[in-house]
Amino acid sequence: MYNPSWPVGGSYTNEQYEYIELHNISAEPVTLYRYDKAQPWKFTDGIDFTFPDDAPVTLPAGGYLLVVKNPEAFAWRYPAVPVERILGPYSGKLSNAGERLELSMPGDVDEFGTQYYIRVDRVSYSDGSHPDDCPGGVDLWPSQADGDGKSLTRRLSSNYGNDPDNWTTSTPSPGQ
Repeated sequence: MYNPSWPVGGSYTNEQYEYIELHNISAEPVTLYRYDKAQPWKFTDGIDFTFPDDAPVTLPAGGYLLVVKNPEAFAWRYPAVPVERILGPYSGKLSNAGERLELSMPGDVDEFGTQYYIRVDRVSYSDGSHPDDCPGGVDLWPSQADGDGKSLTRRLSSNYGNDPDNWTTSTPSPGQ
């Protein structure tokens, strides 16, 4: 949800209602922490958010987790979402024009002390109005998620996430 509409009665700016939904599509729980590296996963592009390291987060098989810009604003707008599925706040904001979001887990540290991260998932979304930035001059991303109250949603969770054909717009249903 990169450019949410402003809800009637809302007391926050619309960017405060932004969120990213993570879905564990595997049949096993996924812990967003590397015990062998003693470090949590984090977003390495787009927003600035590192998952907790004091109480590592485990996403159950088939489960959902929401990383939100403003937990209070999100809880007000989506009161049915259990609080244990909500993490945040994150720093930065999701670009309303589109950008690259990347979720990564810690990798090795080189001999100079540089920490490397292993990409787990990435999506470079757009608001559907930037044909000059796209191959063939056609921006294939759906434009209805750009401030019209819709969210970008994967058509099939198991399909490649960085393919605009695998995304559509829908009425927001975070955590479902």
